[in-house]
Amino acid sequence: MAARKASDDMVSQAQTVNNSAIGKAVAVLGALRNANGPMTLTAIAEAIGVAPSSAHSILSHLLKESMVLQVQDKRYELGPQVFYLGAGFARSTPVYRATWMELVDAAAELSVTSAVAVPWGDTFLVLNSHRAGRTNVAMPFGGRVPLDASSWGKVYFAWAGVKPPTKLTRYTDKSITDPKVYAEELETTLQRGYAVDRGEFHEGVGGVCAPVTSSNGFEGLATFVAPLERLNEEGMERIGRALVAITSRASLTLGDVERVKFFGTV
Repeated sequence: MAARKASDDMVSQAQTVNNSAIGKAVAVLGALRNANGPMTLTAIAEAIGVAPSSAHSILSHLLKESMVLQVQDKRYELGPQVFYLGAGFARSTPVYRATWMELVDAAAELSVTSAVAVPWGDTFLVLNSHRAGRTNVAMPFGGRVPLDASSWGKVYFAWAGVKPPTKLTRYTDKSITDPKVYAEELETTLQRGYAVDRGEFHEGVGGVCAPVTSSNGFEGLATFVAPLERLNEEGMERIGRALVAITSRASLTLGDVERVKFFGTV
């Protein structure tokens, strides 16, 4: 009974937040974020479950703050204020501050796509990405990737102190779904400081991923990705060593002195 009451209280609290002015405004922004293009007033109202008049009132306030823009045919899309605030969040995260510029330089040298990401709920949020050289692999910043995705999941479960799920997701026919094999991958990730992706999340795409840690523990990850055809074992090892050097230096900057003892900072 007590557990049921606690559950009911949580539901009631969630409904209160969702029905508040702030909750509705956030819902509008979320609907616009997930849309394929500008939305009509009617479509927005239907998406968040309110009357068109209520949606119009919310949009009017968001327009004044440049959170939303009105474009052709009286349709709405996200405004520059959203990017301004989001970019501020990305720049303020330890993993971004400590790795990004060096990652971009290394990506240019290695001709790969680089990215940094932090955990957010049951996904990783991509803070930024950079495509360099002759790679044709793009990774949109602001996108979300499942926590258990390929090398990202291996890094997360090996370094964040979180147990992997008992049932592993099969994203491609190369995904590792055997718990014993996956446990071995996690141990290897701990020993060498990076994880590899051999087309386990997207067909034809491979890469390496390494954790960024601080005195507080796991902060996020950095990754290099490229077409799998370019990444044989020797290539992955070379890129992995480069990534470990970058993330070890970043982790030392953030107060994790133990990383240097194992992997160095060269």
